[in-house]
Amino acid sequence: MEGIYLIDKPEGITSFDVVRKLRKTLKNKEIGHAGTLDPMATGLLVVLVGKATKLSNLLLEKQKTYVAEITFGFSTDTFDKTGKIVHEKSLFTLTNETLSKGIETLTMRKEQMPPLFAAIKVDGKKLYEYARNNEAVEIQSRPIDIQTFVITKPLKNNCFEALLSVSKGTYIRSIAHDLGLLLEIPSHLSALRRIKSGSFRIEDSYRLDEVTEQTQPSISLSDFMTTLDKVVVEDYMIPLIKNGIRLDERQTTIEGPFVAVSKTGELLALYQKDQTNYKPIIQLGE
Repeated sequence: MEGIYLIDKPEGITSFDVVRKLRKTLKNKEIGHAGTLDPMATGLLVVLVGKATKLSNLLLEKQKTYVAEITFGFSTDTFDKTGKIVHEKSLFTLTNETLSKGIETLTMRKEQMPPLFAAIKVDGKKLYEYARNNEAVEIQSRPIDIQTFVITKPLKNNCFEALLSVSKGTYIRSIAHDLGLLLEIPSHLSALRRIKSGSFRIEDSYRLDEVTEQTQPSISLSDFMTTLDKVVVEDYMIPLIKNGIRLDERQTTIEGPFVAVSKTGELLALYQKDQTNYKPIIQLGE
């Protein structure tokens, strides 16, 4: 089996646990994913099998959508419910109006400090490794874009639910923590579910325990290619493309990824821009 499997990750396991199980189930070691979910999070994990693993960087760039629950009253070192409590506040007043104003302010920010307990590498070492060893490390802010942050369930028992659509590399844990700092009430992420990644939706996913060796991918490699821009090439280019040639402005000036196709519609290769020309990412067809 080869292609894109959409998996509804359960709570309490890592994204790599999902990959490990699917490698055994599908009897294929060439499996990866396009966007990690923390163990406490559930929802859409885009799993790539076979040649589709080469789509990872392309799919990581896509916007992600989440349903998040944020709770006020205490913050943690991990910025979510799994961490050690570092700050508590039992007496505070928070209204839906004040919360909405805080969300509006936070949404305008274009940079974010990632949580210390994260897999981002600094000097070849992951941030959470520094944290576990109580080692000091300088963390740089990262560019983000919060396209949507809408309350879906208002405040009740000091927590609320929201729908968020964010750019690549945005930590919802950090959003939950930063909202508390902004409102001067410690807060943390108490639940998280990813419901969309690019054009992929949770409604189209498999439960992990549903997948067998015979389970077909959610999206085949060829079906995914039909969603991308196409560049029709001359017949003489076909053997060259099949041998991995790079393309340049003589064939196209498209910025985004595209599929080179023959005049008869045969899918030849997926290309992505690489500085001044285009490099083949995946060879298609025979």
